[in-house]
Amino acid sequence: MIKTGSALFTSFLLLLFFAGSFVTTAKSQDLTLEATVSDTKIFTGEQFSLSIQVKSATSHNMELPDLPDFEGVRVLSPTPSRSTSVSIINGRTTRTTTYTYSFIALDPGDYSIPAINIRVDGEVMRTNPIDIEVVQRGTISDQNVSQLPDIFLQVELDDESPVAGQQIIASIVLYFKENVEITSYQPAFGWRTDSFWKEEIENASQPRAESTIKNGVRYRMVTLLRYALFPSRSGELTLSEYEMNAGIRSQARRNDPFGSFFGGAGTNQRRVTLSSDPVTVQVQPLPQREESIGINAVGDYNITRTVDKNRIQSGETIEVVTNVRGEGNIPLIQRPEYNFPEGFDKFNPRESSNIERRGLTIRGEKTFTELLVSRAPGTYEIPEERIAVFDPSAKRYRYTTLPAVQFEVTPAPSANIASTGTGSSALQPVTGLAVWHSGESYRFYQTPWFWIFLIIPALAVLLTWRKKMHLDKLMNDSAFRRYHTSYSTAQKRLEEAKTFLQKDHPKQVYRELHKAITGFITDKLQLPEAGLTDQELVATIQEHSVNGEITKPLKSLLDKCNTISYAPAGSKEDIIEDIETTEYLIDQLKRKL
Repeated sequence: MIKTGSALFTSFLLLLFFAGSFVTTAKSQDLTLEATVSDTKIFTGEQFSLSIQVKSATSHNMELPDLPDFEGVRVLSPTPSRSTSVSIINGRTTRTTTYTYSFIALDPGDYSIPAINIRVDGEVMRTNPIDIEVVQRGTISDQNVSQLPDIFLQVELDDESPVAGQQIIASIVLYFKENVEITSYQPAFGWRTDSFWKEEIENASQPRAESTIKNGVRYRMVTLLRYALFPSRSGELTLSEYEMNAGIRSQARRNDPFGSFFGGAGTNQRRVTLSSDPVTVQVQPLPQREESIGINAVGDYNITRTVDKNRIQSGETIEVVTNVRGEGNIPLIQRPEYNFPEGFDKFNPRESSNIERRGLTIRGEKTFTELLVSRAPGTYEIPEERIAVFDPSAKRYRYTTLPAVQFEVTPAPSANIASTGTGSSALQPVTGLAVWHSGESYRFYQTPWFWIFLIIPALAVLLTWRKKMHLDKLMNDSAFRRYHTSYSTAQKRLEEAKTFLQKDHPKQVYRELHKAITGFITDKLQLPEAGLTDQELVATIQEHSVNGEITKPLKSLLDKCNTISYAPAGSKEDIIEDIETTEYLIDQLKRKL
């Protein structure tokens, strides 16, 4: 027999146990603990601070942090300053308690601030360790320090010796002293990256300033933009200067290095034009690969090959689709050259690409579609192929084996042959007097109407066939399509330029003019759409025996389009004249090329 009082007591104890477990779990989920330092790179003898923040939705009983001893620094006061703030966002309350210690850096070297214990509601919690670097203060005189720039721009690369086709990140970094405050910035249009494919990377958040030491002087630095660059060839390549206009205020109040990039009021407000130094990149050639097909792929890719049908009739079309997906130099990937079986007519392939620019890598896919038309029945096989992809992280090739693909071609159904039978009819004797007439027999093909009705449908069929062949070639042959649509594409871009002129956007006008004239030349001459400089385009035009009356204004117009982004735009009449000049040059090049 079970005693009721004992059962109730046991249930009560279990309830208390689970309730205590729930409260402990809720506390651990409710609290967040974080340690930060004002600077991670400090001069010897310079003061810096360590902050320990405890965030929670409710109030808690907290003891002072247990600060351990560590090398390289000296604590100014063992008792920290304490501050508490409360914020309410969307009805959610957050209490933040901050303990701040002040230190002085003593000896140069690399040090680590160990994890710090703090007891909250009797439970011990630990912060994350932080690495710092103490730098020996230089012997720069006050006069030399005053000669260092208050603000400057720099292009920083994550790799200065990549291989051809490898992605490198170019960061546009702004450095400024503590007494300078940035109110606004406007990057110049048209940063020239000759021999590089350039893709701007989307910034997920607003730029934030950090403290650093540069040239023996403390600066604040902020990364404004990032670009993904892909060198299209090996050798010593140079990135041109990056220019930017910035609004600054000097003698501003000192901001928290972890605060917002844009600050408050100051004095001596002005605008300055900044220009970075050119950057030299030593691009290494791709190493020799094993026996395989090279598609100029550098990165991490997944490659597949499929056919749209496994059984077709003679004379039908089969599509061989190659898909390359992953991250790397997607715009520079080339079509694989397969060994197709005999007995097929090949048409120029189609290609399409989809690029994603999120994060610090360029991702996406590129698809090649090749069209084969069978001439004879039989069983055919596209043999196994080995594709080489260079992995820049491992500094070696990785190989993907595409399995063989088999398909069958059956004979096309024969045309029905119509036959006519001879009907039997009774022969009747001719009675009476037979009369013979002599005269010319009538031939219908000798009449003009016969030839008229015969030729007109034949001409209609011929014209329709030629039109269809032209449309098919436009769809399947990208080179043919670029050549035949070069003029119409250029005219569309000129119309875009006129639209921007009406909206009073001169820089966009010159961008469209540059795209119109360079796009027309590359489409007309079947040149690569990227990687060619304006000087190379002008030299190519000269090689086609185009006279100087065209090449001189062409070079002048291209130079103006490239420099107008950081130079003041002219009057509206000047812009209209440049649009007319572009139209004239395109019409002249259409006749010459």
